[in-house]
Amino acid sequence: MDIAHIDWIPVGTRFGIDDMAFFVGRGQRDVDDALADVDLVVTGPHASAALPAELQPFVDVRFTKRLQYDFTDVSTSPIARRWAQIDPHVLYIEDPHPRAVRDANRPQPIDVVAGLREAFDRLDAGGTGARPSLAGVDAVRPVTFGYLPVYRKPQDDTEWNELSQALATAGKLGIDQYEQVRDDLIERVIAAKLRRLATIDPASCSVSDWNSATTLDVLSLHDTMNHTARPDGAICLEREVVDRLPAVVAMSNRGDSNGDVIASDQPTLRSADGVPTMDPIHLRAIGNAYRIAFDAWGADDVAYNRPYIGGYETTKAGPMLRAIEPLAVVRPKGGQPRRLRLGAWQNEFLREFLLGPESAGALMQPGNDWAPPPTERVDWLAERLRHAHDLLRAWGDSLA
Repeated sequence: MDIAHIDWIPVGTRFGIDDMAFFVGRGQRDVDDALADVDLVVTGPHASAALPAELQPFVDVRFTKRLQYDFTDVSTSPIARRWAQIDPHVLYIEDPHPRAVRDANRPQPIDVVAGLREAFDRLDAGGTGARPSLAGVDAVRPVTFGYLPVYRKPQDDTEWNELSQALATAGKLGIDQYEQVRDDLIERVIAAKLRRLATIDPASCSVSDWNSATTLDVLSLHDTMNHTARPDGAICLEREVVDRLPAVVAMSNRGDSNGDVIASDQPTLRSADGVPTMDPIHLRAIGNAYRIAFDAWGADDVAYNRPYIGGYETTKAGPMLRAIEPLAVVRPKGGQPRRLRLGAWQNEFLREFLLGPESAGALMQPGNDWAPPPTERVDWLAERLRHAHDLLRAWGDSLA
């Protein structure tokens, strides 16, 4: 197997805001000109697949393009980019590095390589074919979620030091930049919306425009397949029932199956302050908007906090936005205070749903290539997502 056939980012490639931010008019206007109209910031922490070439010496020779793409949420990338291209209320921010560099949906560890060493040790202790938990040491995973190799294990301290340096060098060029751009743009959107809110006349705008002007949601966007890959590349091994996604999307706010506060006897599942990252009624309104837009009325089409309850980006954004919300107020001269409502949630789409039957079927057969969602499906999904959020803007939480 020749790892030259996987996708690489040339050595030294540095990414900035112009590479990561997608919005209506991108390339024709500055991002700041779009921010006041944004009511939804979408983040893609796992939406890229190409690996920085700095890491090439450490990639396992059995790692194929099929496994490289399967180890990401890359199917969300063209859909989110298209969505941001057609919806003036959406700003999409995409991490240019895959989780193999460092996972943006995990807390950044003090020592990335120490966690990677521990992950290899757990794999070694488990023996061939074992699937030990890598929880807590998966900021950089050495294997895919099907436990197929991504990195080879360094053989001595010199190689460990070289890998450490390569990860740090690559990270500064991409994922570190993404985290800074993401957080900065969220702050800039809030500031731009407050400036607009100080001047807008509620009496002269539509309900939809007012709802958009007074709301900012942050969505961490993901996909997962209900199957994992065999060594021959066929992504056909069905996940355990408890790990399977609903037929369309799992929506997570660190709450229970209705999006409400998790019982106090389950503290490990709750958000940092015990409060859902998004108001439960608002989450359910979004869920019903998706049911309408995707004609997803089956009992297992849309689920809340199953099988995932919200990853690190959502866990971080929820309390941060909640702390800002009491301060996100403007008081026009002679008028009533106007407030922004802020919240965060995670969408985990079933990858088979995003891909469509033809691409999903191709990936279930042995092979080393990748089958993306067809262009017409990308367009349809982006249009449906825009429609869902237009419904939300028009009807608000009455959709719940």
